[in-house]
Amino acid sequence: MKKDRVILHYDMDCFFAAVEVLDNPKLKGKPLVVAGGVVTTASYEARKYGIHSAMSTSDAKKLCPNLIVLPVSKDKYANASRKIQNLVLNITYQIEFVSFDEGYVDITDIIGKYSSLEYFGDKFRERIKTLTGLTCSVGIGYNKLTAKIASNIKKPHGQYIFRSPEDFVMYIKKKDMGIIPGVGKKFQEILQKHSIYKVEDIYDYGVERLSQLFGTSRGAFVYNSVRGIDHSPVEYNRATHSIGNENTFTSPLLTEIEIKNEFDRVFDHSYGRLTRKNMTCKTVSLKIRFSDMHTITRSKTFFEASDSYDKLKITLEELLDNEEIDVPVRLIGVSFGNLEEKRKVQLTF
Repeated sequence: MKKDRVILHYDMDCFFAAVEVLDNPKLKGKPLVVAGGVVTTASYEARKYGIHSAMSTSDAKKLCPNLIVLPVSKDKYANASRKIQNLVLNITYQIEFVSFDEGYVDITDIIGKYSSLEYFGDKFRERIKTLTGLTCSVGIGYNKLTAKIASNIKKPHGQYIFRSPEDFVMYIKKKDMGIIPGVGKKFQEILQKHSIYKVEDIYDYGVERLSQLFGTSRGAFVYNSVRGIDHSPVEYNRATHSIGNENTFTSPLLTEIEIKNEFDRVFDHSYGRLTRKNMTCKTVSLKIRFSDMHTITRSKTFFEASDSYDKLKITLEELLDNEEIDVPVRLIGVSFGNLEEKRKVQLTF
């Protein structure tokens, strides 16, 4: 039986501004923006003056004469982002990093290990705060759309959970259409010409009518979004960010010896690809699919990249040994992620 999906979306709170405050604690509590000619991020103190992203810096200063304007430091934000992403990769490899400060995490296969969705969300936020000094907001839903909307409800440093389509519609129906990701001001103006202001205003329209009014793609998008329908997967770009291999078996593996032997073969094949490409990795990932088609993915991230055969093999064996396998196995996969080119050492005389 296929599991209902459980997706978490995390969104760092005022990320660029928060990193600057972490770098210089004297900025804490002061209105500041990270900006060039246009505001990229505004602290919550600056937002109280009506300052927001995409506003010109000159207009922002008019609203707040004592505004602190800091230049964009991409390297600094990238370093902070990598720390956060590495923490998330310790949980699972089923992650889609959208930008420096947000990402989707498919926790379907691991949430059963925790007492509740609330507990998992609390621990997720708490761990990021403890280990990075930065706060994030979390949304948990049954797909990416509902998780994304949920993460914006209890900002900053809060969380919200949508457990079902009924739960989602009950919350969203009285909201402005702008609550739907992808429905910007221009599209809202178009909707308002058809007397569509609130989400509930659109429920009387069928998908065909919406497609006639707004185009096939946009019509279907709106119809599905207001109902909490989104089948898009959480995709970590393995082709770019990982090297690995997986084998599907015509005859399911029934014994520990069979599983261990096939694991060894898959590992050796994947490790050979890693070394031939002269790469090291920070993340190892194990994938197992059972005869009932239930699939699990387990991963471990190291502090430093490695290409040590023993280290990678032992770590993956531990992930395998931690699973109670009582159903025949149809697939075993091994992959190496967070890749780095192996450093070339130049001898000096």
